[in-house]
Amino acid sequence: MKSSSKNIHIGVHKSDPYFNSVVPPIYPSSTYRFANAHEGALRFSGKKKGVIYSRFTNPTVYALEKRLAALEGAERALATSSGMAAIMLTLLHFLKSGDSIVAHNVLYGGTYEFIGRILPRYGIKVHLINVNDTTSLEKCIDKTTKMIYFETPTNPLLEIIDIAKIVNIAKKYKILTVVDNTFAPPPMQYPHKMGVDIVIHSLTKYIGGHSDLIGGAIIGSLEKISPLYLHSYIFFGPTMSPFTAFLVLRGLTTLEIRLKKQTENAEKVAKFLEKHSKVEKVYYPGLVSHPQYDLAKKQMNGAGGVLSFEVKGGYQAGEKLVNAVKMITLAVSLGAVESLIEHPASMTHSELTPDERKKSGISDSLIRLAIGIEDIADIIEDLTQAFQKI
Repeated sequence: MKSSSKNIHIGVHKSDPYFNSVVPPIYPSSTYRFANAHEGALRFSGKKKGVIYSRFTNPTVYALEKRLAALEGAERALATSSGMAAIMLTLLHFLKSGDSIVAHNVLYGGTYEFIGRILPRYGIKVHLINVNDTTSLEKCIDKTTKMIYFETPTNPLLEIIDIAKIVNIAKKYKILTVVDNTFAPPPMQYPHKMGVDIVIHSLTKYIGGHSDLIGGAIIGSLEKISPLYLHSYIFFGPTMSPFTAFLVLRGLTTLEIRLKKQTENAEKVAKFLEKHSKVEKVYYPGLVSHPQYDLAKKQMNGAGGVLSFEVKGGYQAGEKLVNAVKMITLAVSLGAVESLIEHPASMTHSELTPDERKKSGISDSLIRLAIGIEDIADIIEDLTQAFQKI
């Protein structure tokens, strides 16, 4: 099946053997009955398949995991209670005291905080660099290096990381690659098929798509994900609720058509902003002016629904703009059906110091727009009237 069909049908077959419901049902049970003690022993030993306890897995959650693995063209997926839970679990499973990690220096604020400030507390050395600079990347790699971590496109400057180059270097040194693919879910981008070992998603964003859930996912091969599940997942307890899994399954069914509309709208908004007299600069990989436009065309199928821009007038002008929108919602997050606007310096990247933001290229005048599926004329009209307030 093609991706849009998988997003509807994977995980449905046999999910309800009693009533044959079209939609995977919600199983709110925390525990599951064994026919006898021997069957319980077989399930706990792994010699017989079957659910045991919903911290380990749950029928609704497992249906979602099968669909998520199919989404990325992988063998196994784990659903978690949030995107940060997926990131934390992956990093703490694969890294230990004495190891080192190389990560791109522009990351989601929470990820930057966890990698840059929390991992060193556990004796893990951190290199935050521009991983697109492959010379610098290789200089950071030594016998302690266990992982290269990055996002592409990056948040909030929409920089594109060359996945093929990173994978080649990682394979050369036998290092694990982990990518946060939240900004470009399939069919927009397929990092696992390009050789990335572990793909992480915040399911809260595009995949859930309706601003009504919090969730995350870890996706990869059985070789990588099975030990993570057996030795970390079931003990850390980042379990997803079956009610959340039901909502994510619903969101996945319309992912592809939402992505298409969001991308179409974002391209038009980016071109509108690029010509606006009150805009200093636009960051969007779908624009020919983007420095990595050719790379984006090569490894992505569309540029997505998120863009950023610098408004003339600095912090005060940016603050006035985000306060003046009427239909567009002033809120964090992205990938939802409604358009969202936010100010990274005071919101999503406020954990960073001013110096860290400066090094990451995040100015006080930067505005991030996550475009929804509204009529494009209404989005542009709302931005036009907001600009008039500056």
